[in-house]
Amino acid sequence: MSEWEEIFRGEIRKFVFGRADPEKLGRYLIIALGVPSKSAERKLDNRRQVGPAMVGDFCGIPVSVVRRSGGTIQLEVFTRLVPRSATEYVIGLGAVGALQPEIGIGDLIVPTEAIRGEGLTRYYYPPDVPAKPDPDLADRLFQSSRRSGAKVHTGTIFTTGSIMHETDELVEEWQRKGYLGVDCEASALFLLSRYCGFKCALVMYVTDNPYTKRIFSRSFRSMLRARRAERKAVEAIFETIVGIG
Repeated sequence: MSEWEEIFRGEIRKFVFGRADPEKLGRYLIIALGVPSKSAERKLDNRRQVGPAMVGDFCGIPVSVVRRSGGTIQLEVFTRLVPRSATEYVIGLGAVGALQPEIGIGDLIVPTEAIRGEGLTRYYYPPDVPAKPDPDLADRLFQSSRRSGAKVHTGTIFTTGSIMHETDELVEEWQRKGYLGVDCEASALFLLSRYCGFKCALVMYVTDNPYTKRIFSRSFRSMLRARRAERKAVEAIFETIVGIG
């Protein structure tokens, strides 16, 4: 780490954690990527605040939960401040727009790779380095997701740097290439975790389908499916944690 990077990192830590000690984060860190984190936080016993994170115990296992708003910069800021001595596993919880017609609102996706369409990861790795999760952790998360009763898909997704300019032409191109979905953080989550030395995986629940032009908020039934999928994703995360811990 360069001298300036270390200086600036120390300064940012003051704004993010205040007087809290990030060394008190749990061995397992759940990052809610632009989605609510309350469902995960409520599962923790002995809850206490450590900076922006909620820290507690689940079945005696130390777990932290933090929410980062959509995009890569806030994710980068927090992930780079997490001490490797405190945290070993990072599990993402996110929402995703499906790109294949057979993937519906309320399904789950556990990515095995995220195409690097955002602009952050090029500062960390050359363009030919793939953004992939830890394979063992991703497989555990996939199996737990299947046991939740949800319809689960696994494969490659596309991480975009623009949420407001997903044109029909882009969506059709992504669909033709076989990508399962599109999001804004997955590739950054995988490569930032790799850079920081964490084992990482991600489970996402489908809230819309840009290819079929379906959005969860247009019907009460779709809203229920998305909400149930969120709960199943959270259950899968904690089952995975218990399976390891």
